[in-house]
Amino acid sequence: MEEKNYFERRKMSLEELKAYYRELRKENYEKNTPIKGIKLRKKTYHILRQILKIDQRFNNFSVKVISDERKKTTNPKIYAVTHVARYDIESALYAINEDAFFVMGDPGEIYRSIEYLFLKGLGLIAFDTDVKEDRKISLDTMIKVLKNKGNVLIFPEAAWNITDNEIVMKLFTGVIEAAIRGKAEIIPVAIDKDQQNHYYVKIGKNITTSSMTLENKRKEADQLRDVLASLKWNLWEYLCEKDGLQKRDNLPDNAKEQYIESIMKDSENNYTIEEINRTKFKDKNITTPEEAFEHLGKIKVTKDNAFLFKNMNQQERMDQAKVLIKQR
Repeated sequence: MEEKNYFERRKMSLEELKAYYRELRKENYEKNTPIKGIKLRKKTYHILRQILKIDQRFNNFSVKVISDERKKTTNPKIYAVTHVARYDIESALYAINEDAFFVMGDPGEIYRSIEYLFLKGLGLIAFDTDVKEDRKISLDTMIKVLKNKGNVLIFPEAAWNITDNEIVMKLFTGVIEAAIRGKAEIIPVAIDKDQQNHYYVKIGKNITTSSMTLENKRKEADQLRDVLASLKWNLWEYLCEKDGLQKRDNLPDNAKEQYIESIMKDSENNYTIEEINRTKFKDKNITTPEEAFEHLGKIKVTKDNAFLFKNMNQQERMDQAKVLIKQR
């Protein structure tokens, strides 16, 4: 296919743009286009890191590595990172202090931005999460990078974690499959932030994949999740010691809403709570409270149940469902 120039791409609708880049990725995949620039990126990473440092000052956030337990290895590496907020991508790329191709699902509006050119120069592996063929191409591209001794950085939760009680959300298994097939080591990385936009990072020990099998990739992904959760818990302990432990009784009733608001206010490119819920891993064996009580907002009032919903409209019934969820 003929590549379009900047001005031609600017005239395209978002859906046309997404389809264009999917077709471009497909063509490169089918032609088995070589991965270029791995050695050059390794040599010039120090320049990229300075750019990332400037980015912190420009966007008013900071990054601090609390601990780093990595061991030197000649094997390629997949950095598996927890997903928390707007600047965790830049924070992770800065904290690992090493070049890595970055995996991004659903770039969307980013295609139109200067940021896309920066990520492309860094080594971007983009894909549309709702297109099976595109997901496969991205996985095989990751493996290809690893086999060529490049590194990969991925957020296997696939969405920001705004849950009530999950330290780390359930992971997609692609990180395990790519590591096994690419003969790479996995480096777990936990990231979190405070209210002042300071990001804190803990880098865990290398996880070798030589004894892993694709048949057990779900089990291996769950074990990786446990490692990430332990790292993040230790990170929370550090933050509690630094800032002082706050008792649950002292938290406002809307603490969760305040937290989500503080996270989402920095979101860009139409990244919404609906998008988070759409892209995160959904375990078919687990029913969430929201799913369990969702029907309450859809109940039609009859003469037999009207007493339950007296003077309630549909929104009020949904609000009542939310109350029941909180009481569980």
